[in-house]
Amino acid sequence: MNNDRHGESCAREVGARVDESDARPTRGAHARRTRGNHANPTRDWEVYRERLLRSFFREAAPLAARYRVSADDVLERAHALAATSIAQGTLLKPVACIGDFTVATACCLGRANAWNELWVFAEPSMTRAAFSRLPETLALTWTRRTWTGIERESRAGTGGLVRFDGLRPIRLWLVEQLLARLEEERAAGRLEIRRDHIGRPLPLRLVGELLA
Repeated sequence: MNNDRHGESCAREVGARVDESDARPTRGAHARRTRGNHANPTRDWEVYRERLLRSFFREAAPLAARYRVSADDVLERAHALAATSIAQGTLLKPVACIGDFTVATACCLGRANAWNELWVFAEPSMTRAAFSRLPETLALTWTRRTWTGIERESRAGTGGLVRFDGLRPIRLWLVEQLLARLEEERAAGRLEIRRDHIGRPLPLRLVGELLA
């Protein structure tokens, strides 16, 4: 999908109201920040940790304050996600979207304001993606069902945003989750392609029980 507003991290998206008095950075400043975010991968957790902390305090501090997320919270999530790579000595990819990663951390910690603001931010893109596959009414139902599932899994620590690694924008990641779940339903035979729509974006029709 086209994330036209996601050139910067989520600090200027989900948390855009945190500090609206902040001037937008100059192009040069943004370029320097982007280079810092996309530092070369490393196998050294301590190097990775230092880079992540610098990025967190530089870019995500307003979000962290808004959602009551500490640097230790972010580091704990990052370490859990990187645990396998650390054990195997493989490369640790930098967290490119530290603002988004901070928001996801807040959601996993059960911060209601983070969940509410992320929904307002992501719902239009998720709904548009569902519209490209489903009839209008079902698309709205599917979007809400997907969101509810992601929230439930995240709060339980079994999936959802627990798996978000910050390598790409959270809005794109959520749309990918929605489309992946649609594909699972289609592959399981609970959705089928409407053949009369071949040549256009292919809506999917629910077969069997309606989605609640």
